Amino acid sequence: MTDPSKDQPVQAPLNPALKSTTETSHDTETSSEAPFDTASAKEGEGEGWPVIWLVVTILGVILAIWFLA
Repeated sequence: MTDPSKDQPVQAPLNPALKSTTETSHDTETSSEAPFDTASAKEGEGEGWPVIWLVVTILGVILAIWFLA
């Protein structure tokens, strides 16, 4: 008939060559500041880029229409 042990999953790793290890190269006991707290951006810095990209996009669309027409 049927073998009942065939239906039960085998508790083996997918790759037996990989062994479970504990991370020892980094200190996990101490934590550093959040990246947001260490950022050095000034107030208003970079606010002009959306306008520049809008102008470049509009010029690109105008040139595409000009060359394709």
